[in-house]
Amino acid sequence: MGIQGLLPLLKSIMAPIHIHDLEGCTVAVDTYSWLHKGALSCSRDLCKGLPTTRHIQYCMHRVNLLRHHGVKPVLVFDGGPLPMKLEQENKRARSRKENLARALEHEANGNSPAAYECYQKAVDISPSIAHELIQVLRQENVDYVVAPYEADAQMTFLAITKQVDAIITEDSDLIPFGCPRIIFKMDKFGHGVEFQASNLPKNKELSLSGLSSQMLLEMCILSGCDYLQSLPGMGLKRAHTLITKFKTYDRVIKHLKYSTVSVPPLYEESFKKAILTFKHQRVYDPKSEDVVHMSAISEDIGEDSDFVGPYPLRQVFWF
Repeated sequence: MGIQGLLPLLKSIMAPIHIHDLEGCTVAVDTYSWLHKGALSCSRDLCKGLPTTRHIQYCMHRVNLLRHHGVKPVLVFDGGPLPMKLEQENKRARSRKENLARALEHEANGNSPAAYECYQKAVDISPSIAHELIQVLRQENVDYVVAPYEADAQMTFLAITKQVDAIITEDSDLIPFGCPRIIFKMDKFGHGVEFQASNLPKNKELSLSGLSSQMLLEMCILSGCDYLQSLPGMGLKRAHTLITKFKTYDRVIKHLKYSTVSVPPLYEESFKKAILTFKHQRVYDPKSEDVVHMSAISEDIGEDSDFVGPYPLRQVFWF
């Protein structure tokens, strides 16, 4: 889902880029975003379990495009389910199921365009689809990582530890995660737009010059994210106003409790967990060949830290 409305509010600091500008760089790729895009053209076949490789071809075309321009891709896959995202994932699963039922009904009634649209919303990138791509990556000697949990956290860790130079994704969550350099909207010709965190103070649509990285993170969570739904009437601009005025989320929540906004009893506790999940989610470190927290664990996380990713894990891959 990402942070709804964030990218349009950062338009002034987005710069056009072509992947040949990344020659000599190592780039982490949000593989599921490519698989989702590739699956749009063969969603009916995937939903019905019919043989197709169009989604794999889509990904490999882009892999080969990067390699052609001297860019080393590292494809990053999502891993196990993250407890903090359970509600969101269940909601998405219900939506896919409903759209599949609608697709079959439209198809039975001979309404192919409506069926096609519903199949696109129903398609699920399953572990077997990911494994299918992994087999091709192995044959083509392309590096990949299966994250312990979320690819977003894994890619950000690789970026902030300088194991990759940039990230290719469609997900604005990478910005509150703290990723320094992101390529969005890369097309089949290699054109895209570049975000650099160092340019945030120059943003024109929304003044961010006085916001620390912590305040930016709290603003994004307040506006609604995968780990915590927003309060009624709370969008990015209002969240920005409140964080700018009150500086910290706990002061914002205290203010809201004394205003007309209804704040659920566990909202503040959930907000704290969302912050900790963004900052301390478990990732795989290829250098140490071990599972670590994305950043050094803080004492205030408490004894029960399974919400940032249970440990031990089933399996992690780096190839």
